[in-house]
Amino acid sequence: MTSDLIGRGLQSRRPARADRTVSTPRVLIDNSLSIVNRTGAYHIAKDLCREFVPDVADVRYWRLGRHGPEGLFRKLSARLMMAEIGFAGNSERLLIRDDVGRGGFRLFLDPLYVLRSALAPDDIVLCHDTGPLTHPALYHPGTVQSYRHAYGKIARIGPGVVFVSNWSRDSFVSLYGSDFRFLTTIPLYVRSELFEGPAKPVDGLEPPFILTVGAFETRKNQTTALRAYRDGGFHRRGIRYVLCGSRGAGHEEIVELARTVPGVRILDYVPDAELRWLYGNAEAFLLPSLLEGFGMPALEAAYMGLLPIVSAGSALVEAVDGVCIEIPPVDPAAIANAIDAALARDPAEKAATANRLRTMAAAFTKARFLSRWRDLLMSNGMGDAAGKTGNRTPASA
Repeated sequence: MTSDLIGRGLQSRRPARADRTVSTPRVLIDNSLSIVNRTGAYHIAKDLCREFVPDVADVRYWRLGRHGPEGLFRKLSARLMMAEIGFAGNSERLLIRDDVGRGGFRLFLDPLYVLRSALAPDDIVLCHDTGPLTHPALYHPGTVQSYRHAYGKIARIGPGVVFVSNWSRDSFVSLYGSDFRFLTTIPLYVRSELFEGPAKPVDGLEPPFILTVGAFETRKNQTTALRAYRDGGFHRRGIRYVLCGSRGAGHEEIVELARTVPGVRILDYVPDAELRWLYGNAEAFLLPSLLEGFGMPALEAAYMGLLPIVSAGSALVEAVDGVCIEIPPVDPAAIANAIDAALARDPAEKAATANRLRTMAAAFTKARFLSRWRDLLMSNGMGDAAGKTGNRTPASA
């Protein structure tokens, strides 16, 4: 999987490593996301801050300065921050004014937080997905409105934008075109420490089973997966279905349906040792999601050699480089047929597919992810430092 640079080519502006001196402009990382978000995006933000702060970057948490709040104070801060965003919207009054200095720039770890900050063409915005705009029915109306304001501001200013998948980048371009300073993809990485150490069996669970890992949310589409399992008669054949993840928007409907389907086991948070065991003992991984920016659970499954059954044409397919079974996410019969196909594989076919998946997934390392971010940040701040105009060059996808 490669990262396409669109617009003004950063590669041509990247100085040699020997030229990277203490004069490198500072980066200000807006990590307001971490006040309210504790999903995968939070861990990505944490790793970026750990890598670059304070070596080449400073960090800011909304109006709270350099130190991220925790505990009850974090929850209260999150409510205040979201109330400010909802109330002020895209108003230019009372913005957070950062002095990034000559040649410096901001890195926003989520598009939403450009709303209450200054935004300049030299800045960079990390975009995981455009879900609130492309799939508004899956989000609260207030969330949809806030992201519309945020993306509108980004479109007006035209900063550099980084995406976690080409799928998300293409979705963004379809909405806002490509007239930005640059558009580039830096794929995510496998949290390899998840797979280090012993595996612990889940109490009361025996193979064979199908596995889904992901938050219980409407957009993950577990209800359709449950209907496919039920209608396919897999329980009568001795195949169980295990779902695990945190509780999100729409989890009540998912859990209620799961309780009516024999053979289904619902797990909440599971320790890493148990998750290793689940990935290592499942027959296949199933996620007919309606929306994904990248699809980390599918990549984790691939890392363990577990065949993914995922939504056709989605970021999930991209995340596993096409080594998967693609299914229409709203068709229970098609999903049941895909599960049948996965179960029907002979040992040699399973082993060959597992090897392909492990080899592919092993390339998605944290070191590669951080290296590409370091190159991007350095090239963004150097080379143009003496008199950037902020003019944009039309790009082609």
